[in-house]
Amino acid sequence: HSLNLASDISINYAIGRSTLAGYDLDSIYILAEIDSYKDGKYSLKEVKLLPVENGSYYYFTLTGLTAVNMGDVVSAQLHMEKDGQPYVSKVDTYSIATYAYAQLNKASAKDSLKALCADLLRYGKEAQIFKSYRTDSLVDAAMTEAHKAYLSDADAVTFATNNETLNDLDNPTIKWLGKSLNLESKISVKYIFELGSYSGDPAELSMKVRYVNRSGASVEKTVTGIEVYDAAKNRYSFSFDGLQAAELRTVVEVAVYHGETRLSQTVRYGADTYANNKTGQLLVLCKALFAYSDTAKAFFG
Repeated sequence: HSLNLASDISINYAIGRSTLAGYDLDSIYILAEIDSYKDGKYSLKEVKLLPVENGSYYYFTLTGLTAVNMGDVVSAQLHMEKDGQPYVSKVDTYSIATYAYAQLNKASAKDSLKALCADLLRYGKEAQIFKSYRTDSLVDAAMTEAHKAYLSDADAVTFATNNETLNDLDNPTIKWLGKSLNLESKISVKYIFELGSYSGDPAELSMKVRYVNRSGASVEKTVTGIEVYDAAKNRYSFSFDGLQAAELRTVVEVAVYHGETRLSQTVRYGADTYANNKTGQLLVLCKALFAYSDTAKAFFG
């Protein structure tokens, strides 16, 4: 197993290609069951994971795990066929917390990785409290004093103010209305706008995103899949969730396009700006999130 610490947290399952030699590749998949808890009840969600070949391994990736799911157990079973005969593996059980505690308890793990895992568990705990999710079983409950010594100081976390609409287009068709940070699934920024004088099909619009990643490279992406925000007022939105954990403070530039024609002014926004003026448990959650992001940036470089 390994974790992918991107905008969401993914579990990667790696299986040696030689282990599956002779099996029908088209028949191979992992059936993952997520043991989650909602409204006072446990439930199982099944997800079928298909293999991706990479070097001497097949990788299966379970995405979509949220901060509140860090303690939820994932049961995974490999399914495959050979000469028309079905085979299944033993059930593997794992969780994000399993990984984090394993690193915290490993003598050979770097201090920077232990700090990352400690801050990750705290972020999960604060998300559970904020969402009232399994608060009788907080994911950081098993942290020892030795584990907690690796936590960064969340109280010292501050937030920048990066929120600017550039005056770089005369008479823009699209009018920007606001932004919000979505902490439900992937960590994403929702950009909300009004159609203004645009009379075409909203589904034909896209949002171009530009930023500099943690490696210093310029990145440009196109976001499609427009979301209805308030149809009666011709208000729509796009969401961008492409930042890695270490990049959450990155200032991102976005603009709305129809084809290659830009219809809006450019917005420059940093996700941590959202946390300014927040109070209560939402502020505590934001501090835990960006403490984790800062630790991830220090770890990944």
